[in-house]
Amino acid sequence: MKKYFTLLLITFSIATQPLKAQLDMAFISDFTSISNNSVNRISWTVSKNHGVKSFDLERSTNGIDFKTVAVLKATEKYNTENYLCSDTIISRDIIMYRLKVVSKTQHVFYSKVLLVKSKMPSNYDIKIIGNPVKDQLSFNYNPKNVPQADIKIYNLTGKIIFNQKISCFTGNNFISIPLTSDFAPGMYVIEIDNGILSQTAKFIKQ
Repeated sequence: MKKYFTLLLITFSIATQPLKAQLDMAFISDFTSISNNSVNRISWTVSKNHGVKSFDLERSTNGIDFKTVAVLKATEKYNTENYLCSDTIISRDIIMYRLKVVSKTQHVFYSKVLLVKSKMPSNYDIKIIGNPVKDQLSFNYNPKNVPQADIKIYNLTGKIIFNQKISCFTGNNFISIPLTSDFAPGMYVIEIDNGILSQTAKFIKQ
């Protein structure tokens, strides 16, 4: 019985050695991010690069659901190699990144999770003029290289009160929306979606 147990331990040790070797082969260091306007630049360093097949950069806003935003094929460099990948920011939320590392023997493991506070430029904001508002909603909107956008206004129950597509230009756009009898006094949320970025702001109708 003792010999049988010893044999099992030896077998288990031999079986796990290749996996441990692959995890060590793809050691990740200097996993960092630099935010520049509306782009996060993610960089990392890998030692023993020759054992890696590819990297999947994954993004999450809740730390649970991760989505692949980029796939990088490993270079042919044998030892230490540096990598850089860019990700367009779509909100001011704290974003979490991780790397899915695939070895040449198809073993998979994940890096630590990197937390990044996005630094979106302030000129992407919706700047409401004169809040609370009365008969009309006026605001400044500053998109970038986007010819049109969809505007929606919701009440606090989530019902769409206003829905319209507008044309816009690069730079400051002054927009005014008449508030009809559909707008009872209270709080509303305006959403502007230009296909690249969706933004919201709250206003109060007197």
